[in-house]
Amino acid sequence: MEYRYFPGKLRFRDHILRDEDIRNSAIEVVHIICPSAKIDYIEKTSGILATFNPESLDVEKLKTFLPMLMEIEPKVRFFTPKKKNAILEGIEQIKNKAKDLFNY
Repeated sequence: MEYRYFPGKLRFRDHILRDEDIRNSAIEVVHIICPSAKIDYIEKTSGILATFNPESLDVEKLKTFLPMLMEIEPKVRFFTPKKKNAILEGIEQIKNKAKDLFNY
């Protein structure tokens, strides 16, 4: 999965985002991290793009998600339908951490 941060933009891109359950879970996390973000799913690129006021997000907090993202990365990279639940569980862990970090 490709993760990109630019001031005011957060992008996730991978073919697994075509799966509606995985995509919706990822979008939920982005809403927790930055509730004011405008979030778009771009089907052509299988990407989620969140745009927001750069001052509304503490970038240092984003870095704390890296170990969790790296834990689910192998499942994403070599995705099979059997790995879907493990990926959703990993996203759920990220969501719970986001709720704690961002006082959701």
